[in-house]
Amino acid sequence: MTDIHPTAIISSDAVLGKGVRVGPFCIIEEGVRLGNNCELAASAQVRRGSKVGNDCYIGSGALIGADPHYLGFDRDITSGVEVGHHNTIREYVTIHRSISEGGVTRLGSDGFLMNGAHIGHDCELGDHNVIANNCLLGGHVRVGSHCFLGGSGVFHQFIRIGDYVMAQGMVGMSHDIPPYVIAAEINRIAGINVVGLRRGGFDSETRKEIKELFGLVYRKNLSPDELIGQTKNRTWSSPARKFIDFFEEKSKKGVCLRMRSA
Repeated sequence: MTDIHPTAIISSDAVLGKGVRVGPFCIIEEGVRLGNNCELAASAQVRRGSKVGNDCYIGSGALIGADPHYLGFDRDITSGVEVGHHNTIREYVTIHRSISEGGVTRLGSDGFLMNGAHIGHDCELGDHNVIANNCLLGGHVRVGSHCFLGGSGVFHQFIRIGDYVMAQGMVGMSHDIPPYVIAAEINRIAGINVVGLRRGGFDSETRKEIKELFGLVYRKNLSPDELIGQTKNRTWSSPARKFIDFFEEKSKKGVCLRMRSA
């Protein structure tokens, strides 16, 4: 059974799953779908066209599906936000809907978004990501899985962030961040996310391959084209191949290639 506070405002067109709990002064608009066992704390809002999976917590004052910060946005278009399962979305998090007709901003499953984090329009996030307090993602940012983005970090629109990236607090990133690295300062790379790889179950041989590829780019200073040329005739493990593939994909913003200064 659902548990809905009498002060909550819920559209008759919204669909709520089993065991949903809605706190005081919450707003759930038309077209919203909430999965089973979701909980909305006081004053949380889920705007029209948003879909939330099972077992999600949405904290006080969080806003899912708000209009994007985009000049000239047509508020009459139909777009939304899709949130996966088992996510914790804490107080005052904002996730904006897409700027495109029929488009979605997408958050995967098993994520943890801390207080005040912002996910801009048309972002795509994978699974098992931690987005720390007041971290800001501009529009169209793509984030892999198993990432940790530190508090008050700022990520420019249209950049890509690979799997198992750790970004230190208060970074400013306007270039793509390859998989498995630690991002630091302003568009700098500090090293390999060794702890994240070990916790992720990467065996020693795979970690060795990733270290070798990292060295080609950040120690020997190979360009992306040189990296691709030097590695194409060798068989790599699937995780190592992801590192190479990241450089093969066309980048709108360029890739972070500079190491942090000593």
